[in-house]
Formats: sequence, C-alpha cells, structure tokens
Amino acid sequence: MADTYQNYADLADSEVEGTDYQIRTQKKDSPIIALAIHGGGIETGTSELAIAAAGDQNSYYLFEGLKSSGNGVLHITSTHFDEPQALELVPTATYSYSFHGFSDSENKHTLVGGGDLELRQKVYDALVANGFSAEILETGAELGGSDPDNIANKTKSGKGVQLEISTLQRKSFFGTNTREGRPQTQNEEFYRYVEAVKSTFPSA
Repeated sequence: MADTYQNYADLADSEVEGTDYQIRTQKKDSPIIALAIHGGGIETGTSELAIAAAGDQNSYYLFEGLKSSGNGVLHITSTHFDEPQALELVPTATYSYSFHGFSDSENKHTLVGGGDLELRQKVYDALVANGFSAEILETGAELGGSDPDNIANKTKSGKGVQLEISTLQRKSFFGTNTREGRPQTQNEEFYRYVEAVKSTFPSA
C-alpha cells in the first residue's frame, strides 16, 4: 500500500506531534544506534525492541504513532524518511540496527537486510543460533534495506542492518500487545531475541 505522506514535511502539515505521533531519542557516546522509525502503533513492538537493544549505553531514535487506530497513515518508507532529528542523529553513529515489522500473522520470522553485509550475516547467524526463524534478503530485494537512501544506511559508514519482523513474532514478545502493556509484559522470548541482536554489536 502506498504511503499517505511522501516525506516528513508532508506528514507534519496534517498530523499533530504529541497527539498523532511522537519522537523519542537517546543520544549516547556510542558507535551504535537502534531505530524504530515505524514505532508505536505503526509497526507494533518495534519501539520496545529498539529501546531494549540500545539499553543505557547506545543511542536510539523512535518515531511513534499515537493514534487509537489507523496509525498506518503515519508510515513513511525508509528511503523517504527525512525527519530532521533522525537525519541529525543517525550520522553520528557508525552502526545502525533498524527494527521494522511486516505483515504475517501465521509465521514467526525475521527478514534480515541492510547495507552492512557483514553485520546482517552476523545477525542472521545469532538469531538462528537462538532458535529464531530468519532469512537474509538479497541486496536490492523488496524490504531488503540496502538502498543508500534508507535511513538505516545514513550512518558514518554508509550502511546498517534492517530487521523486518513478522506480526506473529512481534506479538509473541509480549503478554499484552498494547501500547500500555508492551513495556510491562516483555517475556523470555523478547529478551532472548534482543540479546541475540545485541551479541552482534561491534565493540567501540
């Protein structure tokens, strides 16, 4: 489905920050940033994954839908995502891990992409080793995240990792899959997934 808004300025003309969406950031002196540009109610669970992956040591950037329903209207595809705080923060990091969701309520699965070929292989290996279903998307594939214009690839190194996580896999991470419930009901599967991703973080 085509995006309603083609860029952030287009979105900001029609949507109200603090009511329809919010931006949350954490800036740390770290080479690593975790991203959830479709967080909150847009692609549920991605905000919580990015926050947990970043922890207290690393940076994060979240663009979150706050609507009671219909948050999909706030989706700006990664290659068009140009919100100013993101454009300022992402290039301060060398490595990015961008958490996304794709629609699949039948299978627990992660599509691993991004421009960082070495790191995406490590993420795939770590997920599989920890019992998760995953596959690597070829460069140029739909949802592959390899386009240089993808916000995940606008780091100092010009590359990053993109994780597209199925609906069922994201739902399985929480006892209560609501905005209020997700931060409070993260389970063993959630922590195991996050630790698998974090195990691939390059040292400073």
